[in-house]
Amino acid sequence: MYKSTLKYVGVALMGMILTTSCEKYLDKAPEVNITEQDVFSKFTSFQGFVEDLYQNVVDVTLCTDATMNFNWGDDVICSYQFMVGPSFEKGDYWIWQTTSRSPFNGTISGGATQTAKGTKGYWANGWYGIRNANIAISNVNKLIAGTQEERDLIAGQAYFFRGYLHFEILRSWGGIPYIDTVFSPVDQLKRPRLSYRLTADKITADLEKAAQLLPAVSWDQTVTGQTTLGNNSGRLTKFAAYGYLGKNLLYSASPLMNGEATGNFTYDVELCKKAAAAFNEVIKLIDNNYFGLEAWADYSKNFYSLTYNTMKGKEIVFSNPSYGYKRWNYGEQQISYLGGWGTYAGPTQNYVENFGMANGLPLENIASGYDASNPWINRDPRFYYSVIVDRDRLIKNTANIHTFAEFFINGRHRNVSNSLTGYGHRKYQHLTCNSYDNGWGNGYFWECPQMRLADVYLMYAEAANEAYGPTTVPPDIPGGLTAVAAINVIRARAGVPDVDASYLTTKEDFREQIRRERAVELAFENHRWYDLRRWYVAQDLKYREKYELQYDQPHSYFKKNLVLTTVFDAKHWWLPFPVAQVSLYPGFKQNPGW
Repeated sequence: MYKSTLKYVGVALMGMILTTSCEKYLDKAPEVNITEQDVFSKFTSFQGFVEDLYQNVVDVTLCTDATMNFNWGDDVICSYQFMVGPSFEKGDYWIWQTTSRSPFNGTISGGATQTAKGTKGYWANGWYGIRNANIAISNVNKLIAGTQEERDLIAGQAYFFRGYLHFEILRSWGGIPYIDTVFSPVDQLKRPRLSYRLTADKITADLEKAAQLLPAVSWDQTVTGQTTLGNNSGRLTKFAAYGYLGKNLLYSASPLMNGEATGNFTYDVELCKKAAAAFNEVIKLIDNNYFGLEAWADYSKNFYSLTYNTMKGKEIVFSNPSYGYKRWNYGEQQISYLGGWGTYAGPTQNYVENFGMANGLPLENIASGYDASNPWINRDPRFYYSVIVDRDRLIKNTANIHTFAEFFINGRHRNVSNSLTGYGHRKYQHLTCNSYDNGWGNGYFWECPQMRLADVYLMYAEAANEAYGPTTVPPDIPGGLTAVAAINVIRARAGVPDVDASYLTTKEDFREQIRRERAVELAFENHRWYDLRRWYVAQDLKYREKYELQYDQPHSYFKKNLVLTTVFDAKHWWLPFPVAQVSLYPGFKQNPGW
């Protein structure tokens, strides 16, 4: 499904239908000789309708001009001031709806199909997809020519997307009206805003239904999926449903959201127990024929492919569709001297400090062996995978002035068009993907996964730690890992030793190690901004200050230097709603401060 063409015959037809409302299209049925019965009575055409829901999953890499500028926390400094990140740094959250480089906004002009390059957004496509999920749910009983398995597949996908699309809006804007019905043109659209907790509860109910109805690990194992055997990668399963069920529960349990619900800005322990149980269902479903952690040697399969046909690695729980046109987007991902357009996002020194040493200890631990005068030696292997440092090779085959990174002060690659911090990033690209080696010429694709299995282990560890502590086996999760065991699974994959016992005394001590581990394993994957907010720490100076590392060409000194301090006050916990929306009726209230 995700390889630029969809395998169900109804897809092209449904893409046309969904450029307008379903009712408007059906009003034209006598002219085009298609009726509601034609669409919803047979599985292939109904699935074609449902396929459009996948097209509403936002690809953050396309919405940000294919750069790494989909990271808005303390992790990067962007060299191009018209991106979302630099505006958020200044406290301007209205930018989400006024720039074309925003994954929050989007437009469904021309339909939410693969032809709408880079225009998908959580707001526009969220509500659009929710409506069509409701249409699917309301018409499942019309699938009279289908089997029970086919009806379950249709309903399972629709319930998942109704919950998932609400979740993507909820976690950025806060409580919203929950739309679970199909409105007619004459209905009064005056649903009141719910609290975050009540909205999340409704999402939970939908994702629980989806988890019951969807197949375990692959459509290849269903009778229905035999007609598309070998082309079912990316289709929804229990793997994704339980993953997002757990994530929704963990977010609702997190200090910001729990504080809104109860006034207590700490974790909700009971919700953490439920979140851990949901994540455990994902872990129980691991089947290495379909899903499992990639080996360290294959880690790149989570982020890019050089061979066109292997975009979805087995670790991906859920991600956006990938299309052929995305190949043109390689340029901006590079340092501008190597073919980009001056929109680079350099990792900050403060974020790089999250990467510990090869012996598994954090930099500040006196036993770690960290040497501030030689700061890039013997670091966690994930540091070398994710971050480019001065003198690293940038070009594999052709020797020229750009072969090695020059990030020192006044170096070739340290300026307003490239890195402003003294670091580069390499997570999404092979060494040959540059304008000299042309490694992208034979099928280079890259993406930022929506959710991968490593994230599930880390979220499980967070929920389990808050509910049971770092080393207690969860008594109400049969077969469940301890929180620290879940973290160690991820560290072991990269060859990093287990978390040191000195950090396992209390859940508060281990909490900081979990947060550090998320920063390292999930670096630059569009998680940090959301994490800092839900943890209720985004206002802390520690996470608002962004630093560079200054050093000269011979590395005779290294100096950490403050570049900027992000503006953040009480109103910045949530994005502002569009003024036109909150002006529609009194029950739809603007977020505080906006």
